[in-house]
Amino acid sequence: MKKFNLKKYLGGFSALLAMSGSCFAAGWQLTDLGAFESGTSGGYALTADGRVGGLSARADGLPYPFLSQNGQLAPIGNTTGVVLVANKNALAAGRINSADGLSVELGIFSGNRTIRLGSFGGSYFQINGINDNGQVVGYGTFVNYDEHAFVATIAGLVDIGTLGGRFSRAMAINNAGVIVASATNAKGQTRCALSYGGGLTDIGSLSSKGSCLPAAINSSGMVAGTAYNGQEYRAFLYDGRQFSDLGTLGGNYSEATGINDLGQVAGAARIANGDYRAFLYTAGSMLNLGMPGGAAGNSYARGINNKGQVIGYYRLSNDRSQVDRSFLYSNGVIADVSSLASGLTDIDYQSLHINDAGQLAGTGKINGVQRAFLLTPLS
Repeated sequence: MKKFNLKKYLGGFSALLAMSGSCFAAGWQLTDLGAFESGTSGGYALTADGRVGGLSARADGLPYPFLSQNGQLAPIGNTTGVVLVANKNALAAGRINSADGLSVELGIFSGNRTIRLGSFGGSYFQINGINDNGQVVGYGTFVNYDEHAFVATIAGLVDIGTLGGRFSRAMAINNAGVIVASATNAKGQTRCALSYGGGLTDIGSLSSKGSCLPAAINSSGMVAGTAYNGQEYRAFLYDGRQFSDLGTLGGNYSEATGINDLGQVAGAARIANGDYRAFLYTAGSMLNLGMPGGAAGNSYARGINNKGQVIGYYRLSNDRSQVDRSFLYSNGVIADVSSLASGLTDIDYQSLHINDAGQLAGTGKINGVQRAFLLTPLS
C-alpha cells in the first residue's frame, strides 16, 4: 500500500516553529478536526459558520476532500481531491484529478457529489474564491501556456478572457457576482479589471501607464491591491470611481492583500530601514502592526475580517532557518498563532484563514501530528 505524502501533494509546507507567551493564550478553544485512515489532514478553507475544508488520505493512500461538520471531518464529493474554498451553504470547490488521472482540473463538491468542470487544457489551475451564490473564480493555463481567468458554477466553467493580451487572473468575487482580476492588454501591460461574468473592463491604475495587481474586493465593490504610481509600487484602494495611493510606512514600497466591508485594508509596507511590516489602513491612516514580542524582522499581512482582525506571517531577523511563522493581530496586539493554544505548532501560514467570528483555521501539528485545526475565541 502506498503511503500518502501530504507535503508532496500540496507542494510542501514550511517547517514552522511555535513561540510561547501571548495575551491570547488562555482565550481560545483548539479543535483537532481529526483525519481519515491516514491519521493526517490539512485544512485550506474556512466558512462563515466555522466549517473547515481540506483533505485527508484514506487507507488506499489517496487524498480525499472534506468539509467539517460539528467539529469533525466529514467527507464531501465522490472523488479524490482537496477543498480549497467553501461557502456558508456547504458548497465547496477545489482541485481533483482528471478522469484519466493525467492532469488536474476544477471540481465543485456538493454533498456526496463531485461536479467535474474540467480545465483549459494546461497543467495548472488556481482557485481563489467562492461567493454565497456558488460562483467560483480563479485562473488556469492553456497548452500554449496562456493563462485565463474563469468563473464557474455547477453549470460549467466560463473563460472570462483578457484585455487583449495573453494573460488574466480572477483574484476574488463578492456576493453581488463582481469579479476583480488582473489582465494584460494588447500592449502587454498588466491592468486591474472588473467582470460581471462575461468579459473584463479595465478600471485603470494609479498612473496611466502603470501596472496594476488587485488582491481583493469587498461587498460594496471596493478593490484593494498593488499598483505602480509612476515611481514606486504602492498599495491602493479603488472606491468605484478613483484610485487612492495608501502610502508607505516610511520606505519605498507597499502592497495590499485584503479588504473588509468597512473599507479597511491589510497589507505590508517597507519601513525606513528597509524591513517590511504588516499594516492596517483605516480612513486615511496606515497603522504599523509591528512584530510579535517586538522582535526584529519582517511581517506581512495576508487577510482581514470585518472586525479588523488581521492574519499574516513574519520572519525573525536572527533566524538562520528563515522560518515563516503565522500571526494574528487583534485589538492592538500582534501574537504568534502557535501561542494561542497548547500543543499547536508548525502552522502552515499559507493555509491560515479567518472568518468574521474571529475563528482561525488551517494546517498545523497538534501534539506532533499534522492535522486540520479550528481555533475559536472564547470571548
